[in-house]
Order: sequence, then structure tokens, then C-alpha cells
Amino acid sequence: MIKKLSILCLSILFCGSVAWAADSAGNRKDQTVRLGIKTGIHLFYLISTPFVLEFPGEDFTFGLVYGSGDLQTTTSGTTSGYATQTYTDVLTFTTTELTGRYYIGNSFNIPFGVAMYNVHDDNWEYSSTAAYELDYSITQLNIGIGNEWTYDWGGYLGIDWFQGGAKLSEKASAKLVSGTESSASKAKAELTSTEVQAFAGVLIFTFGFGF
Repeated sequence: MIKKLSILCLSILFCGSVAWAADSAGNRKDQTVRLGIKTGIHLFYLISTPFVLEFPGEDFTFGLVYGSGDLQTTTSGTTSGYATQTYTDVLTFTTTELTGRYYIGNSFNIPFGVAMYNVHDDNWEYSSTAAYELDYSITQLNIGIGNEWTYDWGGYLGIDWFQGGAKLSEKASAKLVSGTESSASKAKAELTSTEVQAFAGVLIFTFGFGF
């Protein structure tokens, strides 16, 4: 709750100070390094709220993105006695990215990079007869369009209006941790990767301070 409130307050501060970013190109040229937070309408950014370390420049900025967060899900299943049972999972979403921005003018830019997104479940249950440790990761290329303003006082705000992706590779694994494995439980546990598309998002906000 405190983290979300801090993000909201900082967003209001940055959005209300566009006038201080008249020379974004010159301001980011004067910075050596900057730290920030990334969020937006993107599955992994919403859950992991990753931190950003960037090395800004007048024409290009390069950076590292990393964060991890949990999502609790609840599903219902039928046991062998035909009774309905509720299962609660905690999924851990991890975001790791190598990013870049190519600036066309003062603030308009093309963000790009390579991302690895991972979803991990320590204890996925199948009808109370078997439990698995699941792991799924996808590596993809990201590219989008956005604006980024760097303020006279050191802060910066980036808005990627759209970010798309192209899947490079993926990997899924299912490891039995308890119970009795059957062909049905193993097949269900391993049913993941072929239908997963590259992740995309809109209105992705990155903001922080440079030095």
C-alpha cells in the first residue's frame, strides 16, 4: 500500500512539472546515472514493479531493469470423491530486462530491449493427488514508442505509449514435489508454453532521479 501511494504521489509531481523539462536532451546529457521505477498496463510491470538503473545520453540511453512480485490465485477442482476443493496458488513474477532508448528530438523516443519474464509456482496442486513446482520463462525482444522528459532538477518521467514484443525462446518445467504422479497430472502441469504469446503493454511509466 505504501509503495503504491508513493508511486501515485511521484506521478502527480512529475506530471505537474513538464515546464521544467523544456531542454530534456540537454538535461539528460548532463546526467551520468539515474535510478527509477517502472509500472504500467503490462502484466509483469504491474505485479513486479521493477527498479530501473539507466545510463542516460543525448541520443541514446541504456539500462537494466529488475523486479519481482507475487500474485495470489484461487482455483476450484474436483477430488476423486467428486467433492469440490479450492486451491490457492502464489505465483512469483520476475522481470529482467536490458533496455535502450533512441531519441528522435527532445523527448520523443523509440524504446527497445531484450527481456526475460519468469513465472514460478512452488506448490501447484492437481486434484489433491499431486503437487508440482512449476517454472515458465520467456525471452523476447521489446520495441515501442514513447516520450521521456528530463527535468532541470534531476527527475525524469518516461511514458511508453505502446510496447510490443517478439518471442525469441521459452522454457517450461514441472517437478513433482509430493503426491502420486499420473499421466493426467503430468500433462496438465506441463501444458503451458506453446500458446503463450510475447507480452505487450500500453501506458508504461518509468520515473526517478538522475545524478
